[in-house]
Amino acid sequence: MLHKIKLPKLAETTDVVVVDTWHVAVGDEVDAEQSLATLETDKVTLDFPSPIAGKVVALIIAEGDEARTGEHVCVIES
Repeated sequence: MLHKIKLPKLAETTDVVVVDTWHVAVGDEVDAEQSLATLETDKVTLDFPSPIAGKVVALIIAEGDEARTGEHVCVIES
């Protein structure tokens, strides 16, 4: 089953983050709670954990691009 992973609310003061670094690539197997990416706000750097285990089939947001809370950022097949 394909799951479009949405960016959760990660910071209290903003709904916009920048994808600094993806720690996974298309085809990688991930565990639940494994860090998918490092995200940056204007104040902090955060890890973005996978909500599910499975195989990464798409990275929707490129490194260096902005993402908003609720936006799809990747697709994982469970």
